[in-house]
Amino acid sequence: MITEKDILNATAYINGEDIYNVGALVESFKVSSTAITNNVYQGKDSTNFNVLSTIRGMRAITLNLFYKGSSKRELALKKSKIDNALGAGKIDLALPDGFSYFAFLTSAGEEQVMGVEGQDVIALCTYTLEGIRHDDLQELTVVPGATFLCESLIEKTDCRLTCTASSDYASLVIGPVTITNVHMSDVLVVDGINKRILQNGAPCAGNMSFIHFPHLIPGENTISCIETLTVEYYPTY
Repeated sequence: MITEKDILNATAYINGEDIYNVGALVESFKVSSTAITNNVYQGKDSTNFNVLSTIRGMRAITLNLFYKGSSKRELALKKSKIDNALGAGKIDLALPDGFSYFAFLTSAGEEQVMGVEGQDVIALCTYTLEGIRHDDLQELTVVPGATFLCESLIEKTDCRLTCTASSDYASLVIGPVTITNVHMSDVLVVDGINKRILQNGAPCAGNMSFIHFPHLIPGENTISCIETLTVEYYPTY
């Protein structure tokens, strides 16, 4: 019999909603190490090599979920509801390991009937996803010239930079982006998380120069800007 303790110990969250609300409990799960691809150069007949670049990929997530229904129709509807929740594009999946994962579904698996509990049939299904492990969004207020810490452990972490102009500027540097024709009280957003640059909520098109979207490194960081910034990022591991 499934008890309240079972529910508490087997819960997960999809975009903040308890997975129990879509009819499922976590039977077990597994998260792999991060996939790593190296671009390596070794000269002809050389006894040494150089790593030219390293690409950190995603983690493979295996999620075994069980659910129950009083008929085959109810089981099918429960599975469809779970499929739709996990398969809703990019999701934020919180697992019982205490971490969250930006993830997407790669396989919805096949339903297996495991047994009977009273009038209900219990089924199990294995879902596979790929994702990136992270913690909750961090928001920091950073004054000009200040150093601040990034909790991430990976080489580069996407971040979002926001400021409100305190005066008019012919041009204003915000990290790797320069925005021209800035007026007092303009709200400027350089969003490396969602890959967009906004001025008062509208896209900056012809009035900015762009090197790359901003990112943070593990440990100490500084960002070039003469205005106070709000820095947002997800600690990523």
